[in-house]
Amino acid sequence: MSKWVDILILADVYINIPIKSISKAYSYIIPDKLNYLDVGWRVIVPFGGRDIEGFIVAIRKVDSDSIKSEFELKPIKETLDEEAWFSSELIEISSWIADFYLCSVGEIMRLFIPGKSGAHIQLKYSASPDMKDNVLLLVDRYRILYDMISDADSIGKKEIMERLVAEGKEEIASELNSYLETLLQSGAISRTYVADSKVKAVYENIYIPTKEINDDIILSLKRRPAQKKLLELIKKHQANGCDNKEIVLSMPELKREGIAPAIVKAVADSGYIKKDKRRIYRDSYQGWSDSHDEIHLTKYQENAVEKLSFAIEACEYREFLLYGVTGSGKTQVYIEAAKNARDLGRRVVVLVPEIALTGQVVQAFKSYFPDDIIVIHSRLSISERNDAILRVRRGEAGIIIGARSALFTPVDNIGLIIMDEEQDNSYKQDESPRYHARVVAEKIAQCYGAPIILGSATPSMETHFRAINGKYEVLRLPARIGNKPLPKIYCVDMRQELKKGRRNIISKPLRELIEQTISKGEQMILMLNRRGFSTFVMCRSCGEVIKCPQCSMPLVYHKDKRLMCHHCDITVPVPDVCPKCESRYIKYFGSGTEKLEQELHTLVPSARVIRMDRDTTTGKFSHANIIKRFRNKEFDILLGTQMVAKGHDIPNVTAVGIISADSALNMPDFRAAERVFMLITQTAGRAGRGDVPGKVIVQSYAPDNNAVQCGINQDFESFATEELKIRKALYFPPYCRIVKLIFQNEKSDEARLQAEGLKNSFMKYFGKDSRNQIIGPAPAMIYNLKGIYRFSMLIKTNDLEKVNSFLKAEGIHKDMNVIIDIDPITTA
Repeated sequence: MSKWVDILILADVYINIPIKSISKAYSYIIPDKLNYLDVGWRVIVPFGGRDIEGFIVAIRKVDSDSIKSEFELKPIKETLDEEAWFSSELIEISSWIADFYLCSVGEIMRLFIPGKSGAHIQLKYSASPDMKDNVLLLVDRYRILYDMISDADSIGKKEIMERLVAEGKEEIASELNSYLETLLQSGAISRTYVADSKVKAVYENIYIPTKEINDDIILSLKRRPAQKKLLELIKKHQANGCDNKEIVLSMPELKREGIAPAIVKAVADSGYIKKDKRRIYRDSYQGWSDSHDEIHLTKYQENAVEKLSFAIEACEYREFLLYGVTGSGKTQVYIEAAKNARDLGRRVVVLVPEIALTGQVVQAFKSYFPDDIIVIHSRLSISERNDAILRVRRGEAGIIIGARSALFTPVDNIGLIIMDEEQDNSYKQDESPRYHARVVAEKIAQCYGAPIILGSATPSMETHFRAINGKYEVLRLPARIGNKPLPKIYCVDMRQELKKGRRNIISKPLRELIEQTISKGEQMILMLNRRGFSTFVMCRSCGEVIKCPQCSMPLVYHKDKRLMCHHCDITVPVPDVCPKCESRYIKYFGSGTEKLEQELHTLVPSARVIRMDRDTTTGKFSHANIIKRFRNKEFDILLGTQMVAKGHDIPNVTAVGIISADSALNMPDFRAAERVFMLITQTAGRAGRGDVPGKVIVQSYAPDNNAVQCGINQDFESFATEELKIRKALYFPPYCRIVKLIFQNEKSDEARLQAEGLKNSFMKYFGKDSRNQIIGPAPAMIYNLKGIYRFSMLIKTNDLEKVNSFLKAEGIHKDMNVIIDIDPITTA
């Protein structure tokens, strides 16, 4: 007689916890009530004593006898959505990215979720019924808490606190944490973690006709004119051939017609209309659409669009570099390419490097696709981002615009990816997982058979190298729209200014340019790549520099009497005396955007100045509002950090000033010269886009440097040729890939010894192969961060796959004390 075998359906689930050591999928039983679950669903599962979000990546049937008895499999508790969140393609993409960047699949999958988690985890307390006679409960405060928790069945700490205060029991409330812990230890109460969805849908009331409205019905309401007015409105819709199901009246619409809620209720009570609900999709960019002028493409634009159209229609993965000077019409090429993809019913992803540039791109695209766009970036609420995703998934929109996080919108059928200002460092994530948007975009495009456009006036050296070696097809836009000239750039040698006794941030030629520009009613952009009022604070008696207590980097003085760390974001008060020698001789050195703003008001009192940096752009639409007001000529000068350097197209801007163009040259980093060249070229490109030719002044302490000279001449080819020679000689990207490892430990020696141990293993594994080099360890640029010592080590390789395999074999990818950064932006 054959034995009856129980078959279990198991789901392999990645847990949504960003911890390197939790890098595998865990198995859970799919209960009968959730038998519809499949790969890609987001679920709530028990893990480590609490409920938490997870992602199903595989489903399999197993014989219950084959499961080892020491494992107690637990069931999935519930789902978070009404459908699978991840497609099979997204799971494949996540797996590839995780393998490339040496992190867990779960770490990558959570990037596809607004806020990185769809579950809201709450701590709840419950009373244990069989412990009601516990001796501890003879004490009044414990009995009060026990009874309160018992009456509520399950209650959170915040609710307990609120009830205690409302009942006048502030003494118990003040020691609540201690009392709850005592009750937990006695077993009188227990705590559980309860998960529910973070996203709360918003609905509005709508009214739908239930019957045909005829003249007799209208006549019967002649003594009720308000109700008659509503029915006449419905009759008008019906007369236009609308079916009752098509006639949907919302309360805001009815109020605009002068119909009050009480009248609507009365008509509903009479049976002529019925009340229903409709979901509202939150969209902060609603109403941004505008008309556009008739556009005649240049021959270069037409050529680019033609080649892109061929690849889009062929559903073929191809990589294009759209290389065009500033003001050459790259955005219009993006729009024309997006039209082709949308005509084929395929979706489009448009990436911009910074939220500051989102508004301008959205405005341009909305003039062609008013109802076909969603916007994704971190300044939007989680609920708004979720609503945007639902609109795309339900086919109500097909173009996704945003910063790098927009790349992780969980949609399929992507037919085109556009990456504007591809050279920008903001496309690199600076926290785990440290992905680069270009690498991820290329993988997504490959998966869906879509072309990718990398747009830039100053391509990164890696992109340029791939282009000249045939990996990317180059589409050139060599001239500005209307053949407008590029701005004329002049360099001011700040060393000579100093010799002449001029110690201001603003040189004499730049001051004259500011005065000339304002006197003509024209506008100007000034760029200084440092926030704050002064870049550091020092004691003149002993030389002590006031540093961050967490990372030991110099604190920056801000005009509102605070010192701020731009690495840790902590704020400390300005000391009255030196913390080392107690001297009162404290001086502020260097210049930030706040100080420059103050100096502008002193030098040019008539100038109306608006500042755009991280301190003034904390709100959702801060960037867009500043640019809008500047475009509307409310201000003469836009002053800011590098966020003013890219993308902005303001016709009345005829002049640009770059305050300290070459400050980045002093950074210990192989990309320093590239950054300087790009910053000069990109910032200068904001000038002269209207009818008046542009004029730019670059202030420099190293005017003879190749990066500065090529930037002034706007000569990318010469700069790239020289820079690639240097990179090749020193074996830096694009001739190799770099892996940066940061070893961290509370004890400096242990961090250093771990790094040296890995270096020894590397040398044994790779030998003296010049194509695989390891450098370091050396103290990291931020050597001590919150009491943790850090040592940096660099690996240079032309076989990243082999290096990754080595690091995996050494267990580095799971080590919580090691940060792995593949293709780092900076080696410092």
